[in-house]
Amino acid sequence: MTQPTTYLPHPQLQEYIASYGILEIPEGVHGPYFSPPLGLSGFIIQAINTQNKVVSKLEGEDFFTDNAVATGQVTYPVYGQLSGQVKTIMVFFQPLGMHQLFGTDMSSLKNKSMTLNDFLGKEKADKLLGTLRADQNNKRQIDVLNDFFIGLNTKGKEIDNIPKVLEFIHNNKGGVSIKEIEQNCHCHRKTLERHFKKMIGLSPKVYTQIYQFKCLINLLQAQPEVTWSQLADKAGYFDQSHMSRYVKEYLKVSPNSIVELDMDFINYLLRR
Repeated sequence: MTQPTTYLPHPQLQEYIASYGILEIPEGVHGPYFSPPLGLSGFIIQAINTQNKVVSKLEGEDFFTDNAVATGQVTYPVYGQLSGQVKTIMVFFQPLGMHQLFGTDMSSLKNKSMTLNDFLGKEKADKLLGTLRADQNNKRQIDVLNDFFIGLNTKGKEIDNIPKVLEFIHNNKGGVSIKEIEQNCHCHRKTLERHFKKMIGLSPKVYTQIYQFKCLINLLQAQPEVTWSQLADKAGYFDQSHMSRYVKEYLKVSPNSIVELDMDFINYLLRR
């Protein structure tokens, strides 16, 4: 698959947005789309006026079919088909970013998408999409997105010590228990669960599992010669079978069958 071009957000937005990506598929080109859980929410926008669509499914059901959607956290892979001509702009929010920018209760978007019209309101969505589609220069489209997000009033003020918890999880590459989070971040389990589900969309346990999986795949990309048992140890899993369980859950293949997937695109996504 053609690799997306990555753009960093304006420095003022880096607390909320991890990156932007623009994926362009020429006319007549077809290919599968597969995205494992990323631990991130996002916007997916078709930036050109075309009859072609990116149709994605999750657990056998349509995940989105509209040309502009907001997507929540997913716990299963999203898959589908890309058929050119397509130009897709992807916004990858930081784990807390969508909640902070829009005040969204992220639990309502778990394993779901919402049209941008419904998420932003029709007037605001139409204005954003019209501006994006009026000028097909990639950098100017990113400028449009930066201006749009900078112009928002941040609504999700109540983030408590969740940034500290996320930092602890990330520094330990996801290999931490809820008890260790409680002890090191001085938070109560029930409060932690409630805040994570509202602000991120996942329980802290599921978020750590997804983040550990991301670190596993990034480690595999950096050290392709490593054995599976060595990889399990380096990534902080109990053993190889424990690691294999999450590879099968999030990639739908065994570790030995990873080569059958478009790992270049998957690696791109998991670096967000």
